[in-house]
Order: sequence, then C-alpha cells, then structure tokens
Amino acid sequence: MGMFKRRQAPPATSVGGNLLTPWERERVDALWRLTALPRDGFEATYGVLLARFWRYVSAAKGEAWTALRSEALTAAVAALRARQARVLPRFAAAEDAARLAEVMSFALAAAVVAERFGLVAGRASAPGWCPLTADVPAEAVLADRSVPRAYGALLLPRLAGETGLGWLAQERIALDALAAYFGGGPSDLRAIAEQAETRVGLPLAREGVSEGAPEGGCVADDEAVASASTDGQSTTDAQSQEDIGGEAAGWRWVNWVRAGLADGSIAVNAASGWLHNIAGEAYVVVPEGFEAFAALEGVAVGTLRNRVVRLGRHRERSTRSGAANTFRAELPDGRRVDGMVFPGELIWEADAPPEATGKLGPRRR
Repeated sequence: MGMFKRRQAPPATSVGGNLLTPWERERVDALWRLTALPRDGFEATYGVLLARFWRYVSAAKGEAWTALRSEALTAAVAALRARQARVLPRFAAAEDAARLAEVMSFALAAAVVAERFGLVAGRASAPGWCPLTADVPAEAVLADRSVPRAYGALLLPRLAGETGLGWLAQERIALDALAAYFGGGPSDLRAIAEQAETRVGLPLAREGVSEGAPEGGCVADDEAVASASTDGQSTTDAQSQEDIGGEAAGWRWVNWVRAGLADGSIAVNAASGWLHNIAGEAYVVVPEGFEAFAALEGVAVGTLRNRVVRLGRHRERSTRSGAANTFRAELPDGRRVDGMVFPGELIWEADAPPEATGKLGPRRR
C-alpha cells in the first residue's frame, strides 16, 4: 500500500471539498492526527470513505441527516482515541505490528461510520431508489422503523473506495474483524466502539450481540493498564471521586477528565495518548486533549480550551510578548508536542499514576 511515508503538516482538509462544514473539517483533521499515515495516505483511505458517505447523503433533507454526519464523525474520532490504549491485533509479529495496527484502525473507523449511516439510511425510501447503488435522493423520507444494525455492512463496500477496500483485503485479520463487528458474537472492534461512544454520550442500542472481546483479542496497552489504579485501590473507590470546582464552564472539562481516569476510559502515559504524568504534573497535549469533550459539548476546540484557560489553574511561562500557556515536551513514544501543564492533584488528586519518562523541553520563544 505504501501508506507509511513521512508525515507532513496537515493542509486544509480536502475530504469532501465544500461538502464539509468548518467543524467537520476540524474533526477530520483530528481523525488524521490519530493515525500514523501521511496526509496523502489518509486522504486515499479515510478521506475517500468520508467523502463518499457525505456525498451519499448530501441531497437528503432533514435534521436526522445533519445529526448523523456530526455523530458519525464524533464517534469515529472517539473510537480511534480509545483504540490507542489497546493492543490490536494482540499476537502480531513485531515486524508486522505497526502495519496491522494501522489497518485495524481503519477497519474500526469504517465500521463505526458505516454502522451509524446504515441505521439511518435503512429507514429511507424513495420511488425507484436503490440504496445499494445510488445516493440518497432529496425526496427520500425516513420511516419510523427499526433497522438491522448490520445494514451498514451492505453500504461499506460501495462507499469505502478502491484503495481502502484494497488495503482491507490485503489483511485477512482486518476483514475478519469487520465481519465480527457486524455479527452477533464478540468483537474487539465493537468493544472499543462501545466504550468510546459511551464516553462521548452517543451510545447505540445493540440488541442480540455478545459483550466483550473474544478470547485472545485486544488487550489494554501495558502503560494504560499501569495507569489505571493498579496500586490496590478498588474501582468503586476511584469512581466515588466527586466533581470539583465551581460553575465556570471550564470545570466541566476538568471533571470529565477526572471521571475518565476513574472509570478507565482515559489512559495516562499511553503511547500516542494525550494525558501524561510528567514529574508529578498533568501534561495535556493540545489540541488533542480537548477534542473529544469539545465534540460532546458541541463547541469548537479553541472555545473549550479558552474556557479551561480562564480557570487559571494551568502553569504559564513568560515570553517577550507576555504569558503563554503551552510548553514543549518530548514524550516516551518519541513525539515532540505542545501541551498545557496542570497540577497533578487537580486531575488525579492523591492517587497519582506512574510518572512517564517524558520531559518538558526548553521553553519555546
């Protein structure tokens, strides 16, 4: 596939052209940052997938279709973020691990988007329209009926694009994982999707499917496990942590992070993750650390970040132009990123996770 080349800085999003709103373009860029693909590889796979779905419903009328686009993107971003704390596939040979991990991420995103689109498209009807071969017409109406959750699997081959389908077809494990996602048995990918969609408040009702991952399936990343209260404190004790702060909107993000640490849905020190314990302080990579909750709140990432900044609980540094609120850091996974620094006790109180080997770099000028 030649997917793994040097990554470049994100250009203006080309997925879907003028079909995407500014918020949707921001979500697509967030999705790209959760992959290891260069931008052209992302555009040829995820980009084509999303563009074809968007075109499929571009003529459809009504709030249900608008909400569908927003929810599908939010769920896809959340799923890839949750997937970062999972080893998937579990027993891949070292030389194959990176390649297989990337195609499994694509399979996850494709399944999440296809499932949500299928549940709505399966309710649509119009004279002479065939949903498997043609886009949704403007005159389509939505019936009040239930749709089999596997309906999205029927749409996926048409909408994934030649490159994306070819990538999936090269790896039998990815095809098996997609089939399991839409089947009635246990599924690694579906378990990740369910965790993620619950976290962002978009759970789907999936009746008649087995819970959990199959034996030998994905497991939590070792660093994520180490950060999820392995010191003997019970989960019940961790989940009893109460909200802190006042009425300011930024406190909702703080308490969302604290709750995520308590229930294990947010990992600390995970490879490619956005929350790290550096020298006892909570280091939050930006903008990644604000993306999921911004989607949940329905606001821009910058708006959410400004709300948190106004709390005044972060560390600042002096610059020639005044105070700045981001610090450069080198993380254990080799990334050099910008992020905000918060007191550890604000985020995890006395139950601090292990410290990462990352370090804050020289102050940026």
